[in-house]
Amino acid sequence: MVDDVLDYIDSYDEVRAVCGLNKQELPDETLALTLYKNKLNLTFLGTVGIYPPATEDENLQTIYDRLPEADELYMVIQQLAIYTVADAVLDSVGLRAYKTLADGKSNITRFSPESAYQSVRQAVKENLSEARTSIAALLDEAEEALEYLTVIAPDVDLVVGDE
Repeated sequence: MVDDVLDYIDSYDEVRAVCGLNKQELPDETLALTLYKNKLNLTFLGTVGIYPPATEDENLQTIYDRLPEADELYMVIQQLAIYTVADAVLDSVGLRAYKTLADGKSNITRFSPESAYQSVRQAVKENLSEARTSIAALLDEAEEALEYLTVIAPDVDLVVGDE
C-alpha cells in the first residue's frame, strides 16, 4: 500500500506544475490527504503485469520497489503517479484556483478555471494513457525476454550420440 504519494513523487511541486497551480492554491497539506494516496493505490493495484518473479499479486508497487532509479520502467511509474494525482486534483480545480488576486492596492481577475483548465485536464488524461501504454509495453518486453532463457536438456548427447 502507498503510505504517501511522496513515495513515488519527488515533491508536491511536480503535481502543482502539471496542474498550473501555486503553493497557496494547492498546499502540501492538501496533497497529503488520504484521497490522493488512495487514488494512487487503486491505480497501482489496477495495473497488474507479469514481471519476474511472476506472482498473482504482482503490481506496480512491488515492481517499483525492486527497480533501480535509472530504469525506464521506474521513471514511467513515477510519471504515472504524478499524472494520477494531478488528475484527481483537477477534479476540483474550480474550487482551488484563484479567480481574483488582490495585493491591497490592485485587483486582477484571472481566467475562469472551469473553462481554462479543460486543455490541462485533456493533457493530463493523454499523459496518463501514454504512461499506461508504456508500462504495458515495458512489462511485455520483460516477459518476452525471459521466455528465451529456458534451457531444455536434449534426449541425445550431441557429442557422443548416446541416448
